[in-house]
Amino acid sequence: MPLFSRNKNGYDVMFQKIYETYWNRMFAMVSRKVKDRDDVFDILQNIFFHLWNYRKSLTEQNAESVIIKTCIQEISNFSTRQKKIPYTIGIADLHLSDDSDDRLMAILDEERELEKLRLSIELLPPTQKKILTMNKFEGISREKIANNLNISPKAVKKQISKAIIFLRERQNNS
Repeated sequence: MPLFSRNKNGYDVMFQKIYETYWNRMFAMVSRKVKDRDDVFDILQNIFFHLWNYRKSLTEQNAESVIIKTCIQEISNFSTRQKKIPYTIGIADLHLSDDSDDRLMAILDEERELEKLRLSIELLPPTQKKILTMNKFEGISREKIANNLNISPKAVKKQISKAIIFLRERQNNS
């Protein structure tokens, strides 16, 4: 039986023959360009819809070229539609947690603690304050502090220990 016959049910038969003859080639052609299987089936449905709309102009001579051109056209249409989809669709479903309040509170707490520490350091005796500042904030070794202040390294160590104990007690009590 020829591919196309123009009897009463000719278009239905023709369409069935096109489906049976070209389905695998069309599927392979579309799936090479489009990776998502659901999109491939959507494109194939559009192709067959297009072929059905233009069934009266299909002949045995032009069927294959029309089918290939329709595949190319529908793949191109799909790509164009994909480019026009705004990115906000994905973003709309995205729920970002807003932790800015938590971060701000953490920063404020840290600043309060640092201010308390600074005030506590101000309460240290002048020598302890100077030794602690030189060692912990300026990074000067105990030996260099001892040489600069003409005291023993053991005395520097003892002053630093006393200052740290004082600061810890102030911190724990506040």
